[in-house]
Amino acid sequence: GVSGDLLLNVERHVRLVGRLRNEKEKPILAGERRRLESRVVSEIQQALEPFGYYNAEVSLKPTQVSEKYLYVISLNKPVKINRLNIELSANANKENAFTAWRERFPLQQGLPLNQSIYSTVKQSLLSSAIRLGYFDATYLKSEIVIDETRSFADIRLNFDSGKRYRLSDITVDWSTDSTDGSTSQLRLEQGILNTLITLEKDQFYTAASLAKTQSNLLATPYFSAVDVRAGERNKSTSTIPVKITLTPNKRRAYNFAIGAGTDTGIRSSVGFENRRINRRGHNINLRAGGSEIQRTAILNYRIPLQRTLNDSLNFFTSLEEEFNDNRRFQAAQIGSEWAVQWKQSLLKFGLVAKREKFVRLDDDLSESEINSDLLMPSISWERTKGNDEYFPTTGWSASASVRGASASLGSDIDLVQAILRGKILKPLGSGRLKFRAQLAGSLIDDADELPESLGFLSGGDDSVRGYSFESIGVDENGETTVAENLIVGSIEYEHPIKNGFSLAAFIDVGDAFNNSADLSKGAGLGLRWRLPFGALRLDAASALDLDGDPIRLHFSFGTDL
Repeated sequence: GVSGDLLLNVERHVRLVGRLRNEKEKPILAGERRRLESRVVSEIQQALEPFGYYNAEVSLKPTQVSEKYLYVISLNKPVKINRLNIELSANANKENAFTAWRERFPLQQGLPLNQSIYSTVKQSLLSSAIRLGYFDATYLKSEIVIDETRSFADIRLNFDSGKRYRLSDITVDWSTDSTDGSTSQLRLEQGILNTLITLEKDQFYTAASLAKTQSNLLATPYFSAVDVRAGERNKSTSTIPVKITLTPNKRRAYNFAIGAGTDTGIRSSVGFENRRINRRGHNINLRAGGSEIQRTAILNYRIPLQRTLNDSLNFFTSLEEEFNDNRRFQAAQIGSEWAVQWKQSLLKFGLVAKREKFVRLDDDLSESEINSDLLMPSISWERTKGNDEYFPTTGWSASASVRGASASLGSDIDLVQAILRGKILKPLGSGRLKFRAQLAGSLIDDADELPESLGFLSGGDDSVRGYSFESIGVDENGETTVAENLIVGSIEYEHPIKNGFSLAAFIDVGDAFNNSADLSKGAGLGLRWRLPFGALRLDAASALDLDGDPIRLHFSFGTDL
């Protein structure tokens, strides 16, 4: 007579069920069996009461099989809620989180009584109060009153939040465990710390604000461990201190990486980082690496600015070489970038001096080597919003950038480029939909003068799957070359299966073109594996516009936004 959650709860509460399932390991003696049998009916009835069934009838039905029990359950009508009375104290009525909880209370008049939901929702209010700093919150009254006929129930709750606590002293303690210097040498200037620590004396306590400060500090390269902890509460003043314990990172770090991808083949890199050159938090990063089609070397010097966590001034230089089937160039550049947080977004202002040598195919199929000098200012905007850093189920990310060069300001060509990127995640059933788009365009008098590193190609893991890396572009004398413009779009559905694995189905379209787009299409299926720091993706995609619809495997790794 029962199924689902009712049946599971009955099986958990009836002790005879558990003993029968373990009978092979420990046989049931006759006396124990009689005691367990005598309790079954009352245990079933008790297991049904939390779901509102106080009038259930239970009977044992004879069976032809020896030692087999068949209990027939008639649930009858459940107890329904007659009156719901939720009172909040004066302080609690001023807090939006508490009033919203009252409005969303799931047990309303006329609905069946469910004590499991009642207990869960009641506890959630206390948990919310603790997170918001109402440490003295309590229920002055908390009861369910069922009438004599066991037909109706009244719920009465009287919640007193008490006073909201404020932060008192905020202390920073420097630990020298596992470090390579004295405390004085390891400390940063207070101005840098003030940028990272978002807590202030006399502000209202929230667990989120403490977590935010800890996240900010750990996001920098300066600390190997950060502990942000509230101290002992002072009930008389309704205040609470906070202690921040910082364990500095070792100043110097060396790293080596090796990997593989369907776009790049085998790749490897070596790096060096000085995480804290001085007490002002300057750091330097050097990395050199390469793959079967690329080689790079990058040096970056970062100066944090004392305004927000993301504000910085960067000076960089790099060498880059690419030599795949459709793009061949060597480039060297030096530049600077000012990054500044604006509301919830990040703005970047840059200036780059660049020299590039690339190869172009002439009409007679001979190759010409072209040298190009560019001085390019740029501005970009980016923002990401999701419900989880690594595995969001809903959210979006977007970026927009504009860069240019002028022959009257030291460059060999006149050029303006704009690039737009966007991703959207939406839940659908137990899975999610992912939309991805990229648009790019160039204004230039002669497309042949467009440097290879600034031209656009499509195809590959993060573009149009089913096509090889950068294989979609402009056909020039029988060869694929870079284009002035780019358009890429994708829609994908991902459905979880088990143990962090999920299946995906997708359709990609895109083209790199000069005048008009002729969209190439790819479609396929994929497997996703969630790891603590991102997702591994393996896709099998078919190039729908190539003869025979060839299938290509794509392997990639990273976050979704």
